[in-house]
Amino acid sequence: MEMRILQEMDIKQYQEQGYLIVENLISDEEIKQLRQRTEDIIAGHIPEYPSSTIELEPGANRIEMKTVRKLNACAENDAVFLSHAKHEKVLDIVESILGPDIKMYASQGFLKPPGGVEKPYHQDSAYFDIEPMNLVTCWTALDDVTLKKGPMWVIPSSHQNGIIDHSLKWKVRDRQDKQVPDNLIDHANEKPIIMPAGSCSFHHSLLLHRSTANLSNQSRRGLAIHYMSANSRWTNSKNPQPSYILMRGQEYPGCV
Repeated sequence: MEMRILQEMDIKQYQEQGYLIVENLISDEEIKQLRQRTEDIIAGHIPEYPSSTIELEPGANRIEMKTVRKLNACAENDAVFLSHAKHEKVLDIVESILGPDIKMYASQGFLKPPGGVEKPYHQDSAYFDIEPMNLVTCWTALDDVTLKKGPMWVIPSSHQNGIIDHSLKWKVRDRQDKQVPDNLIDHANEKPIIMPAGSCSFHHSLLLHRSTANLSNQSRRGLAIHYMSANSRWTNSKNPQPSYILMRGQEYPGCV
């Protein structure tokens, strides 16, 4: 497989803007397989996949394509998604940003069916018990991402301001979540991430981002894999450190 190392100008854009779009990184055949896997899991054809990780849209009570909001920890629980997380072209780009020693912090499958709800502005590092706050998320589009489908929106360069206030409450189903207060958001400069299926966006864990509601009659599926340096540290003293999967490179004693 041909290596896909970022050029100096791409790295500079990522460092300055906090995100980067790489179109057509994943082949049509691989995208077809990932789409089919989401459908097979939701249809119950993969009995070993834990239903407890399947999150429904508000008001839904049955697991169907039209009701599933998210697959939590999908790569940790499924070989097909894990294979995607280990994709050489993806890891080449992550290595260009983080260096050669890479672990997977977490993974999520966002299915956003027609009518799927928004996710307000937040920073990923507000949820991650990891330092330094310099993780990279690869978001792979399984479907074409359009304005109407509820894309991700970002505030370019917002990652340079560090972690900010997430005190505003936001509830999804019975789970209390959090978001950044609107008065801290520079809406005038926000930009949508629009890209065809098979493309990937890479963003810094401190970049402010949100997604809007899906106003189309088609799903907007995407896979998010969160990567960190194997030199990172676990910061949650109240909970034991999980075991993280080494994606590339080597382990470091005393680190994650």
